[in-house]
Amino acid sequence: MSGMPSASLVLQGSSPVRLGISFESLRQFRDDHFRELVGKTTGQVRDDLIKRLTSASQLSFAEFCTRTPSGGQYSQYDFGPANLFVSHAWDYNFLELVAAIEDFVEQNPGGGTYFLWIDIFVVNQHIPSIPDFPTWSDVFKSTLRAVGRALFVLLPWDKPIWARRSWCLFEFFVACSCRIDLDFVIPRTERDRFVQSLCANAGNTFLRVAAKIDLAKAEAKYQSDRDHINHLVRKNIKFAVLNSKVVEQVRIFFMTEAVRALRMVGLSGEQHMNVLLNVAEFQMEVGELADAENTIRAHIDESERAGDDISEARGLEMLGRILMRQGPEQYEAARQQLDRSVKIQSRILGDDDLRVAQTRNNLASVLEKLDNDEWALAMYQKCLEIYEAHEFEGKVESIANIKGNIGNILMKSEHPNTNDLERARCMFVGALVKFVQIYGRNHEKVAIARTRLARVLSMQGKCQDAFEELWKSAKIFRHNFAEDHHRVVGTFENMRMFLTNANEVYVEEDCLQPGEWRWVGSSARVSVFLLISRIWSSDRRFETGDIVALQIGDRFVVAIVTSEPQMIGGSQEYAVQVGRMMGTFGAEQLRAICGLTTLRH
Repeated sequence: MSGMPSASLVLQGSSPVRLGISFESLRQFRDDHFRELVGKTTGQVRDDLIKRLTSASQLSFAEFCTRTPSGGQYSQYDFGPANLFVSHAWDYNFLELVAAIEDFVEQNPGGGTYFLWIDIFVVNQHIPSIPDFPTWSDVFKSTLRAVGRALFVLLPWDKPIWARRSWCLFEFFVACSCRIDLDFVIPRTERDRFVQSLCANAGNTFLRVAAKIDLAKAEAKYQSDRDHINHLVRKNIKFAVLNSKVVEQVRIFFMTEAVRALRMVGLSGEQHMNVLLNVAEFQMEVGELADAENTIRAHIDESERAGDDISEARGLEMLGRILMRQGPEQYEAARQQLDRSVKIQSRILGDDDLRVAQTRNNLASVLEKLDNDEWALAMYQKCLEIYEAHEFEGKVESIANIKGNIGNILMKSEHPNTNDLERARCMFVGALVKFVQIYGRNHEKVAIARTRLARVLSMQGKCQDAFEELWKSAKIFRHNFAEDHHRVVGTFENMRMFLTNANEVYVEEDCLQPGEWRWVGSSARVSVFLLISRIWSSDRRFETGDIVALQIGDRFVVAIVTSEPQMIGGSQEYAVQVGRMMGTFGAEQLRAICGLTTLRH
């Protein structure tokens, strides 16, 4: 649902609403009010019809029907314990919503009557507000768990409104948390459009759409609803994880629909070849690599029989990508298929064609995996030239990926020279800028780009800059993932290793308060110095190799202990030789680096 929260929604008084309207009664409602429903969204049906019918009683539609005297028009509507929760957006055309539910019931007849939990029918729409969100969300979860099954309606198929509504995605989040059965459905008209897309020589539209799903950007009518939902998701699962769950489930649904399309009669030879190509891509994306290989080989065979060289080249490219995903033992076979595809396309389309560049990019990737870096680098650079000339055609992300790949190769040698490191840094900065342009500042790909940039900066000796990039990356990962996610854990481990192994980073003398440090030598730029700090307890000891931090104002100076502490003066004062000073950091940064010991002055 969108607009008012599906919230309003589950509670009536203090009791959860678990009624559902029977599938037959839903169709009866449509037939009884068909003229009024034409062209209206679900939200408009709620405002113009449901609320009007129940205005006198101020009841939910379900209560209104059950209290209608026998023989009345609405007394025949049937309600019972809900066994199917319907997740939809109020912006959907209502008649298309009903059609989608009809298609689902026809395909899944089950053994009894479906009672549908659809908010406008079973919840009192005259109650404008909900209880406090945490209490309500717990009740909603128990309600959905009791219903036991959820149906998610996707309209339109190629850019579902559902995936841009906070409340709909909250329902998906709760359904996943409850581990109930999940189903997706599109109405027949949308399925026809989907099949037409599969038949077209335009690539897999859905996979491009799915790649851009970002639930953190979902909308709600009320900002407070969006804030509550976003807080709950960040606290329990994080957006990147929820994004991947949505994309995975929807991909599987559309792959099933695509495989069904292969059995359709009446497709022309070209249409059938395009369907095979797109089905293979779906199968590859959901990890069904053996099926994907069989499907694409069927496509290649049909293309050869038809004498369609371009279609064959597209199939060879897809086969190369599938083989590459099957692992190192298939890399050489993947290279051969991609090389064949490049040669065919170059002969027909020309060496500078965008489609040739796309295949050459995949070939460069497998060459890199085969450690043929010189050839891979030349191919990536050629691809970059072509893609940058076509940036207006939507190749911004491809440019970012290629820049990152070029940077990785330039850093691969055991002793990269200064020029290679600077070229790599420029490439990583360019990739970072593009990813921010596409996804904003808090996306996982932006964090990965910052991590790569940190690596080259550290190799250039710019340790403070490198650490700052790692810190920015860590904050993005924590925004998107749980604390125990491998991205979060790995980044903080890199930060700890970086502090331990970094080259010297100096702090100017004037940033220190008098008496805090005793320098060994007269220069401010010395790497070994004597730290005198008052320790809270006399039994607190620091050992060689410990990373320590001294608070100075609102900053912390971080360094590594290089000698055993020695007591000086009073019983709680120690002198500790410290080397490899790492620079100054804020308190939040410091707290995030596990294992640091804070020395307070």
